[in-house]
Amino acid sequence: MNEKSMKIYEEFLDVIREIREKCPWDSVQTHESLKTYFQDETEEVLEGIDIFTGSGDSTNLCEELGDLLMLIVLESRIAEEEGLFTLDDVITGISAKMKYRHPKIFSPEDQEAAQLSWDELKKREKELRISSGNKPSDLA
Repeated sequence: MNEKSMKIYEEFLDVIREIREKCPWDSVQTHESLKTYFQDETEEVLEGIDIFTGSGDSTNLCEELGDLLMLIVLESRIAEEEGLFTLDDVITGISAKMKYRHPKIFSPEDQEAAQLSWDELKKREKELRISSGNKPSDLA
């Protein structure tokens, strides 16, 4: 990530921290209360994809992805406040998961894993996590 991108990322995290602390609406949100908004924003992303597919205009899609990203970061912030996990944990976990599920790219020497389908890898990953009690980030 270049310096400009890091600055944008840090500024965004600061905005979410500040609205969580100072906004009457954001400051009282919970995991449960955000569920409806996740559903609504996901629907709006799907609509944005339809608009883009039909018109070639990506403006709405970009905006709706931003709204969904805001919810993900807010949800992660709430979890951090509760001592559950951080946004870094979310990002580390998804990175590890994608590396695990793409062995042809990240572990080409593992011929057995490279032959498995996405669904087989997903099933294997779940079994490994259940049997070891590990988080997705522990797969890497």
